[in-house]
Amino acid sequence: MDIILGPSSPVLGKRISKALNSRIIAAEFKKFPDGELYARLLGESKQAAIIQSICSNDDLVFLLLLLDALEEAEKTVVIPYFGYARQDRKFKEGEGISIRAIAKLIEGYTDRILTVNLHSEMAKSHFRKIHEIDAMPVIGSEYKDRDVVMISPDLGSLERVKIAAKHADCDFDYLEKKRIDASHVEITPKEIDVEGKEVVIVDDIISTGGTIIEATKVLKDLGAKRVEAVCVHAVLANYALSKLFNSGIDDVIATDTIERIISKITVANEIAGELEKLML
Repeated sequence: MDIILGPSSPVLGKRISKALNSRIIAAEFKKFPDGELYARLLGESKQAAIIQSICSNDDLVFLLLLLDALEEAEKTVVIPYFGYARQDRKFKEGEGISIRAIAKLIEGYTDRILTVNLHSEMAKSHFRKIHEIDAMPVIGSEYKDRDVVMISPDLGSLERVKIAAKHADCDFDYLEKKRIDASHVEITPKEIDVEGKEVVIVDDIISTGGTIIEATKVLKDLGAKRVEAVCVHAVLANYALSKLFNSGIDDVIATDTIERIISKITVANEIAGELEKLML
């Protein structure tokens, strides 16, 4: 299997190609003065995997152009971070379901799609040929030799945190919101006392960082010795990283599904392993 590095995922793509000992098919990309995009493959392939996260509209268009350029090849699309997945249903009358529309576009071009921690089962239901990797085991393994407590920012993310904590061999809990009155909400860990402990907030996505900032303040007020956050997808919109560090958090790390300065955990081996299984 050959590897094609999309412009949003060159580092992760290179790591995957190294893990598979696969050839990289070079490609060139440019934007015309009117804003139109252009992609060209500089080699041929009979079986290829395109590595391209969708973090923007340009990323999506470049992916479609690469798929079209492959023509008759057997095509696998690896979309480590799948933008548009959070619009997985109609929240208001008259809305388009973004992930459904994008799924139809991509599935019309490819034999299979591989992604990492898609937003929800509802999002997944809009695909016919998608394979999902869970990055929580590799995140948990990163903390195996540290004495930490893992915290879910809410009950909804608890199942993910359970998996990470199992691989870290550590305790876990979630933050519970209790309404005091119309204007006040008390947020505390459900069971675990965090005083004097190193706490890791675990989530799938950090977007604006608001949830993590709120959780950090609560945990510090409860006496946590150190608070850091780890996530799969570091979207980090609207200067989120600056806001996070200004809030007093000690560290923020993520996987390389989105290539950021904090992307210190790679999912390359997990993706390479899944690609090998799919190709059998």
